[in-house]
Amino acid sequence: MGNDAWMGVLSLGATLLLVAVGLLNYSVFRRQLDLARQQIDAMMRQLAIAQRQPDLQLIQRAVAETSEHARLLVERPYLRPYFYEGRTWQEGDQASPDEIKAMAELILGNFASALMHSAAFPEYPVRGVDRAIAFHLRRSPALRDLLLELFDRFAFTGLSLLCLRNESPVGVEQDLRALIAAADVDEQERTRRRELLELFQASPTRNPIEFTVETMSRRR
Repeated sequence: MGNDAWMGVLSLGATLLLVAVGLLNYSVFRRQLDLARQQIDAMMRQLAIAQRQPDLQLIQRAVAETSEHARLLVERPYLRPYFYEGRTWQEGDQASPDEIKAMAELILGNFASALMHSAAFPEYPVRGVDRAIAFHLRRSPALRDLLLELFDRFAFTGLSLLCLRNESPVGVEQDLRALIAAADVDEQERTRRRELLELFQASPTRNPIEFTVETMSRRR
């Protein structure tokens, strides 16, 4: 075989070797690329979970704030009718007035916290919160009475709670007028209640959460 023939064979062999090396490199590259994609996908899933974590925490808080009392009522089932069935305290009941009032204060405090979280965080599950609050306020004389008695404690959420307490705007206005006319109120608190009535009458919305948003923004 002449030199030219050998040169051709060597050239062909070198070409085939280059092709083989290229294919091997390409195979390694594909494996590395697939591994990198898997790592990116795993990181994206972790990021999505991390981003959702605050939302999940708010949902968990909403459930806790609107249902924490349920555990206590399971332990004291004789209190349940006062918060679910519209029962008022009668002489001879197993529950004492102080026990009913303490439970009502706990529930109202949780509801006020839930309303403030709804106003501050758009991710907070508002619909479940307002329905739960309205359900209890409209079925519990103990909650309704205590809300009026302790109205000055709910500086940010009082108007929202009144909206959820009543089924119509007329009822909200009647409650506010009664609160304004109450004898045991100092002038500063009476002025605050008048401002709430004016806010309610002038507002184009009847969304209870919006009144908490408005009240919080005015007091910052």
